[in-house]
Amino acid sequence: MFIRISLLVLLAAAGCTERDNRSPDIALTGVVSSPQEQLMEGVVVILRGVDKSLLTAVTSDATGQFSLRRERLNAGTYEVTVRAAGYELSSAQQVVITQDRPSSIELSLQAVTDPLRLASHLTSLDWVKSFPGSKAEKDLLVRNMVNCGFCHSLERIARSGYNAEQFTQVIQRMHTYETDHASADRIQIVRHPLPLKDFIWYGRKATDIAEYLATVNLSQGQSTWDYPLKTLPRPSGEGTNATVTVYPIPRQPSVIHDLDVDSKGNVWYGNTGWDFIGKLDPRSGEFSEWPAPNFLPEPEEGLSRIVGVQDIQVDGTDTVWVGIGGNKHAAFSPETETWQTFDLPVIWKNPFLGPVRAGEKGLWATGITSIPEGGIRHEHAFRLDIESGEVGEGIMLFDDKPFPTDPDRVGQLNYCYMMDQDAAGNFLCTAPEASSIARSDGEGNVRLVPTPTPNAYPRRGYRDNNNGFWFTEFFADNVAVINLDNDEITEYPLQPRHISPYYARPDRNGKIWISSTGSDRLLRLDPETGKVVKYLMPVEYDARKVVVDNSADRITVWLPNKNQGQLIRIEVAE
Repeated sequence: MFIRISLLVLLAAAGCTERDNRSPDIALTGVVSSPQEQLMEGVVVILRGVDKSLLTAVTSDATGQFSLRRERLNAGTYEVTVRAAGYELSSAQQVVITQDRPSSIELSLQAVTDPLRLASHLTSLDWVKSFPGSKAEKDLLVRNMVNCGFCHSLERIARSGYNAEQFTQVIQRMHTYETDHASADRIQIVRHPLPLKDFIWYGRKATDIAEYLATVNLSQGQSTWDYPLKTLPRPSGEGTNATVTVYPIPRQPSVIHDLDVDSKGNVWYGNTGWDFIGKLDPRSGEFSEWPAPNFLPEPEEGLSRIVGVQDIQVDGTDTVWVGIGGNKHAAFSPETETWQTFDLPVIWKNPFLGPVRAGEKGLWATGITSIPEGGIRHEHAFRLDIESGEVGEGIMLFDDKPFPTDPDRVGQLNYCYMMDQDAAGNFLCTAPEASSIARSDGEGNVRLVPTPTPNAYPRRGYRDNNNGFWFTEFFADNVAVINLDNDEITEYPLQPRHISPYYARPDRNGKIWISSTGSDRLLRLDPETGKVVKYLMPVEYDARKVVVDNSADRITVWLPNKNQGQLIRIEVAE
C-alpha cells in the first residue's frame, strides 16, 4: 500500500495528471494523500502568510493535485492547513514561496476517529444530519435554530450540557439580541426578555425547541454523543476548480451583512456592527473606512441603540447607497467622501435597498408609514429618483392582503425582504411569510404571486438580463425564478435537505450563484441542465448576499461573511 501511494504521489507531483502545473505563472503545486484514500479529491488547502491574516485557498482535484497561481501568492513563508471533514494534517506544514520558480509540497493526512475532535470539523448542516429526530423535529430545528447560526454554529449547542429548562432561558436571552447586527463577539441588546410562560420564538413554542435540543447535546452527563457524527461529501469535479481569498476586516469584531462592487472592482461593505462603511481594493489589499450617519432615536433604559449599516447598493455612477438606521436614505460619494441624505415619510425604514443598475434611475425601499394595528403593519414602497432626489408617492403593500397561513408559524406578519424592480422599473419584493413575490404595476396596484411550493419562505435574490427575478426558497430548499413578463415561477430543487439557500445571483453566463446557511458551501446552478456545483469555503461562513463582479476577467463572486467579519472572493475560470 505504501509503495502504491508513493508512486501515485510522485506521478502527480511530476505533472502526469490532468491539471498542468508547469506554467511559469504557477507559484505552488502540491498533492494530497492519506493511507485511507490514497490520493484525495476535495481537500481545501489553505495558506496563510506567517504573521498575516489573509487566507488563500484552493481545492485538490480527482488526482489529489492542487496549484496556486503567482498572482494570488506573493513570495514569503506560509502556514499550510486543510479543511476535509474527518481528516487533518499528519504534522504542521509550512512552505516557502519564491519569485523565481514554483514551490511544491506533499500533504499527508490522517483520519480523525475521536468524536470530540471530529465534532470541530462539522458544519451546522452536518450536525442537523447527525442529530436523531423526525422530519418534523428537524424542520422545527432548522427554521428556528438558523437564527443561532446567524451568530455561531450548532457545535456550541451540541457540546453544551444544558437541559430543556436551561435551553429555554438561553433562547429567552438570545431573543433580546438584534440578530442582523450581532455575532458571537458583537452583541447588541434591543429588547427586554419576554416572560418564559408561553414564550413564542419566531412563530414556535420555545419549550418545544428546548426539549428537542436537550435530547441531542451532552445534557445527560455523557462524555460524547450516542449517535454517529455524519459529514457531507467533499467537493468533486467542477467544485474543486476555484481559488478563494478571505480578507478579514481591519476593525474587529465586525459584523458584515452586505456588500457590493463598483465598476472598478472595488468592494464596498456595510459594517453592521458599527456605524461605518468600508472599501476594499482587491488589487492592493488596502482597506478604507468612513463613519456613517445614524438617525435612530435613543432607546429606552437598559437597551442598546442599534448601530451599524446593512444593505449596500452601488449604482451606475458608482455612488454608494447605504441602508443606515432611521427614516432616511443615505448616499456616499467616493469622489468627495461626503454623505447626502433623503427623508422618507415613514416611522420605520426597512434596512434593505433595491439595486440600481446602470441606466436605472429609481432606488426602491420600503417602510412603515404609521403605527401598526394588530396584524397590519402599514408597509409602503417608495421610489427615490436618484437624479432629482424626489421621493414618489408610497405604494401600500399588504394592508388589504390575507394574513400568512403557515400552520407551523404562529403570529407572523406580511413584510418585504429583498427588493428589486422589473425591466419597466416597477417595484417587486420577496414576501417570506406570504410565500410570494409582491409586485406593483405602473398604477401602484400590488399583487402577490405565490410560490408553487407552499410556505417556501422566499428570501433574497436579483433580476437577470431577461427580466427574470431569481430568488431562494429558504424553507423549501429551492432556488426559483419568476418570469416578470407573465408571473410564471420555476423552481429548482437543491440538495441536501436543509441546505437553506439564502441569496441567488445570476452571472454573465446565465449560471446562478447561491449562498447557503449552515453548510459552508457556495452553490452554482446551471438552469439549462439543473446541475448544481458545490464549492466548500475555507472558513465557516454566513453570507446574506452574493455579488458577481462583472468587471473581472473571470467569474468572480464576493460574499460578506457576517459572523467572522470577513470578505470572501471566489474566482472560477470560465
